[in-house]
Order: sequence, then structure tokens, then C-alpha cells
Amino acid sequence: MSQAVKSINATTPQLDLRRPAILNYLPALLPILGAILMVLARRQMGAGNFIDDGSLIVIALLCFITAAAMHLTDLYAPMQGLQKAGLWIASLGFFFNLSSWLVRWVNMGDREGWRRMTDHDGVYHTWWFFSYVPFANLYDLSLAFAFGAALTMLLIEHRPNTRFVGALSLPLICLVLILAIFIGSEINHLQPVLDSYWRPIHVGVASLSYGIALVSFAIAVMFLIKDGVKAEAMGIFTSLFTLINLVVFSKAFSFSTLSFSLNPGVPGAGEGGATVFVRHLRAPLPGVGPFVAISALLLLIVVACFTVYVLKQNDAMRRWGHWALRGSIVAQIVGLGVLFYQIKSIRGLSVPFASVAPQQLLELGKQAVGRMQAGTMSVEQLVGVANQVLQDNNGKMVFDVKSNPVELAALITSLVLSLVIVLFSLQPERLRAGLPSLEKLDSLIYKTVGAAFAGIAILLVTGAIWANESWGKYWGWDPKETGALVAWLAYAAYLHTRIAHGWSGRRSAYFALLGFLLVIFTYLGVSYLLPGMHSYAE
Repeated sequence: MSQAVKSINATTPQLDLRRPAILNYLPALLPILGAILMVLARRQMGAGNFIDDGSLIVIALLCFITAAAMHLTDLYAPMQGLQKAGLWIASLGFFFNLSSWLVRWVNMGDREGWRRMTDHDGVYHTWWFFSYVPFANLYDLSLAFAFGAALTMLLIEHRPNTRFVGALSLPLICLVLILAIFIGSEINHLQPVLDSYWRPIHVGVASLSYGIALVSFAIAVMFLIKDGVKAEAMGIFTSLFTLINLVVFSKAFSFSTLSFSLNPGVPGAGEGGATVFVRHLRAPLPGVGPFVAISALLLLIVVACFTVYVLKQNDAMRRWGHWALRGSIVAQIVGLGVLFYQIKSIRGLSVPFASVAPQQLLELGKQAVGRMQAGTMSVEQLVGVANQVLQDNNGKMVFDVKSNPVELAALITSLVLSLVIVLFSLQPERLRAGLPSLEKLDSLIYKTVGAAFAGIAILLVTGAIWANESWGKYWGWDPKETGALVAWLAYAAYLHTRIAHGWSGRRSAYFALLGFLLVIFTYLGVSYLLPGMHSYAE
């Protein structure tokens, strides 16, 4: 009898009460479906009756900030439902982020009446619908960078034991969107030579690859925390990053005069009443420079104290370093408050002619007449043009966050990095306990770096093909393509040392960090500091 019962049980179909695996990916899939419905609604209702893409990206930023706070709280003090709430709010942020980008796509097409679909030979071509994909400037790329990172994070977080990834990925995504908001959502005209079907392929792959690289960086940092790297050691590098940004890369701050200067703009002088910024002219904002100087000096103390602590385990130096770091955070917050107050309040700005350096006048003259015409004019003529521009617009200039978006975003990034170091130094053992095993983290780094490596390889190949179609050569050693190659080689070194030499753990994590830092330098540093075909500085 018992054997018969066993036989019946063995042949009876078992009811699988587990939910299908696809349901675990709903936080990543539902926003894509929702964004498609959103853009269809935009097409049906028209631009005048629909929320604009700039407002959508602000909502996305608020969602990501909320989700980041929930993820970080869950690491330190797990609460029932907090992890899942953070996941779904991040999913909502992804929805608004992607919707903003898709609505912008429709706006760009409506702006020209979708004429490119028939212009080139008079015949309707569906493919040219993709010529309006919003990849014309750094704002468009930043939106795609952010939703690429958000999608990667949500796909990884489909399991409850991987939902720690957003704790650091989400703050980084927020910084990318803050940069986009500072840049502004104005639609730029694309040069005809760049209007190719390779553009959405090349730039789309770039943005998604950058997003994957961002997540790999976040996981690598968490690996180092889990592996016992002290927050103070990380604080040395974040403080040095801020100091190098202020001293080397930023043109805004001057130690000699303790002043912080931005490019003024002339409101209403551009197309559609837009503000035109005088790129090669700087005007100081009162009261900002001293706070930046105090912050920089305190960060120097942080570097010195934390270095002594890491090398000699001197607890007194550790305490002094943390006090200096907290003081620097206060100075940064006050300085940013004064900065944004001055930007909003100063109107009718006058720039004394005597304060403008001769080189600034020369560059201003080139900006006024255009690079092509400037090549036919003498230095005296260009300076005369610059003086005329200043005379015509003096007393009309204003400050705006869009004038120097990268420099302002870098200041906020420095503040966020300092806050993260303070946060990670609080109860580090509890933080490490909230992270999964080193093996799990190492495996996630390997997978994300492998995906980023493949994406950047495709980026380089498609970029070379596009360059050959546009400029007649596959490779020109342009700073940005060279930077992308160096970043790809860094990820290649990670994979080579891991596969061929068995490297893993902390040594491999450092390669992942280096790769993303090179990606960011390619994404922003090369674009704004070095001249080239990818430069956004002009």
C-alpha cells in the first residue's frame, strides 16, 4: 500500500508555487513599457499639452535621490519593506529618465517636421526616423548615460541579495543628472557631416557602456569596503580629486585672488531668446572664493592627517582628519549656497574692461566672429571686436548655472564624495556586514567589466566607421577617441590579468576603478579641456 502511494506521488505533477523568473525583472521592464506609452501620449497630445522633457528629468532626479537614501539606510539599518520600496522608486526614476529622453526625441522631430525622412532624395524613408535620436550634445548623452546605468542596476538587483548595488550607483546617477540639468535642455543643430545612421548606433552604445562602467565602479568600491579598506584611505583619494579639480582643471577658482569666477551671459541674444554665454570672459561672484579656499585648505589637512593615520595608525591624526573633513563639508555647503544665491540675484552685470586679460579679449573676439573668419583677421582686429562686444553688452550680463555646468557639477560631486566618506566611516563593521561576500562582489565586478569592455570595443569600431564616412579616415588620434581607447585598454588589462594570471579580489577591483575614472575623463575631461572633433567647450 505504501509503495502504491509513493508511486502515485511520484507521478503526480507538482504545483510550482514559485513565481516565474521574468517577474523578478519587472522593475527594469515595466519602466520601458511605461516610457513607450508616455511617448505615444506625447505624440497624441502635442507639445503644448504635455509635460516637457526638462521637467521629467527633474522628477527622475528626485526619485533617484529618494531611492539612494533608502538603499543606504537599508545597508545600515535594514527595515521590512525598505529595500523593496527603494527598488521600485529607483524603477520609477528610470521610467521618468527614459521618458524624458524619448519625449525629447519626439520634440526634436516635431521641431523640424520630420523633414529629414524625405529630404535627402524626396522619398519617404522610415530609417531616417532614427536621425532624430537625441544624441546631439552632452545633455542628450548624459540622459542616456543615466538611464543606461539605472537599467544595469535594476537588472542586477532582480534578486534580493543583490539589492545593495544601488546604494552607491544611485548617488552617481544623480550626479550625472545634475550635470545634465546644469547643461540645459536646449536643442542644438547638428552639423550635416555628422547626420549619419552611425550616430545613434555609436553614441547609443557609448552611453550604455558608460552606464555599465558606472555600476562596475560602484561594486568595486563596495568590494574594497568589504575587504577592509579604511574609509580614511578612500578619503585621501577623494580629497585629492577635489584639490586637483580646483587647482588643475577648474578655471573658476584663483588662489592668488581668492576669487571664484564664471562666464557671464547676455540674455536674449541667442536663437529663440536664449542666453549667449561669453565663454572666454570670467567675472567673479562676490563671497564665494573665500569659502572655496577654506574648503581646499581643510582638505589639504585631511590628506595629511589621513595619510599619517594610514601609515602609522595614529588615532589622533584620524580624529583631526575627520574634524577637518567635516569642516570642509560645512565650507562647501555654505560656499555652494552663496554661489547659487549670487547666480540668481546678480542682474545687469558690468565687467570692467581693465579686468579683462588680453588673451581673454583675443578669444572673445574669435568667439564673436567665428573660428573660420577669425583666421582671416589680425590680433588687433579681433581685440577690437571683443571690446565692441563688451561695450554693447556691458550692464546687461547675467550669471547662469548653464554657463559652466561641468565646473558647478564638479563642486557638487566633491561635496557628495566628502559626505560619502563621512557616512562610510560611521559604523564600518555594520556596513561591511550589510554587504554580500567578497566572492559575490568579485563575480559582479567581473561580469560588469566584461560587458563594459565589449561595449567600449563596439564603440571604438562604430566610431571608426562613422569617422571614415564623415571625415575620410578611420582614426585621427582625436583626444576623445584616444581616451576611449585608453579606457578600453584598462578594462582589457583587468580581463587579461584575471584570465591569464589568475588575479582577483582587491587587485582586480583597482583596475575596475581605473577603467571608470578613464571613462569619466573621456566623457567630460577630454570634451571640455582638450580641443578636438568631440569638444563641447566651444
